[in-house]
Amino acid sequence: MVFNRSRQTLLLFTLATYLSGATSDTVESKGHSLRRRLQEEPATGALTQANEQVKNRKTHVEFNLPGSAAEWCSPPILPPLPYEECKDKTKVNSVPLYGGLTNSLKMVLLGAIKSFEEDRCFFVDESGSELGRRNDPRQSIDSIIDRYFEPIGIKSDSEAVKTAKTNNAIDVRDWKVVWEIIRNRRQYGETYNIDSLNYPNIEGHNLKYVMLRRMWRPLPHIRDQTCTSLGDHVQGDEFMTFSVRRGDKGTENFAFATPQQYIDMAEKAIRSHFGGQVPTIFVATDDCTIMEEFREMRPTWKFVSECDKEQTVGHSGFALGDMKQWSQKDTDAHYAKFFVELYAMATAKYFIGVWYTNVSWWAYFMREADRTTYLMLDTPGTEMFSLDWS
Repeated sequence: MVFNRSRQTLLLFTLATYLSGATSDTVESKGHSLRRRLQEEPATGALTQANEQVKNRKTHVEFNLPGSAAEWCSPPILPPLPYEECKDKTKVNSVPLYGGLTNSLKMVLLGAIKSFEEDRCFFVDESGSELGRRNDPRQSIDSIIDRYFEPIGIKSDSEAVKTAKTNNAIDVRDWKVVWEIIRNRRQYGETYNIDSLNYPNIEGHNLKYVMLRRMWRPLPHIRDQTCTSLGDHVQGDEFMTFSVRRGDKGTENFAFATPQQYIDMAEKAIRSHFGGQVPTIFVATDDCTIMEEFREMRPTWKFVSECDKEQTVGHSGFALGDMKQWSQKDTDAHYAKFFVELYAMATAKYFIGVWYTNVSWWAYFMREADRTTYLMLDTPGTEMFSLDWS
């Protein structure tokens, strides 16, 4: 696996934190030391050793998962982002949730990066999000972030936000800022300086890789139930994951990938990554009708999925507009399924996804840097995505 110097710095920083049991107060000084060391010494096998030590944690025993799951099925190694430590007090950034969960999270990730680049505090504005809004007000959820994740940004009702609103000092960092302005997408191969975090000259995907780990932190009970469920599916063995997204994506002028495309690419991966032995294949999908198709096409293969459990909502394709009819129980069940699928995409030995869903992109940023371990299927209407990939 090949990493550039920015990735080496970040992961060695991670290793120092984990091995020493350092508190967040001491982590940054260790990071400075490692950065100096990397500037002075040539790259060695330390990074490979770091990855192996992380993978050898007891997680695979505790949850019946392969070692590749250790990073996401253990308590976070990196400290959370220092949301309160912003030098520019003249403005506060607002990062709105918009669209489905992974689209929202992607924009929050980019909004967080922009805010730390500006050295400003930010809060996540969920007031316009459909994710928690329900026809029955009793079933509405005030904060999707607080329900499933550790805090992201400063509190929307904090004194800093109240004061900024009073002083008309709120700057919105929405998709028009962090997505339409190409530089703010933090593309692969481009470099950026985030001085407030001491990330100098860092490559775009490496930046998203480490920022995601410091920002997106499922609550411990969510993480544990997710990893337990995934372990029940794969039983400790290395596995492959398919991501199949249909539902409301049919309204966005994308052609869905065909089941045959997945099978063809899986057969290649079986030879290249599994020594010719067919692994368990986890299918992450919003349209559970695909399971019968895969099983008919390859009856001797073992396909597993959350779809094999009883589903109360979203069995035949997810549509964001349907969420307003859900109960809180439906919402929790949907995200319990979704988190298992996301972790399966992130921790599989090989992952096959599609360009036209932010789910695949989020899983991509959760995975390690080796691009030979995952594939995005090409379909008509997705040609534009090469801009963010190449």
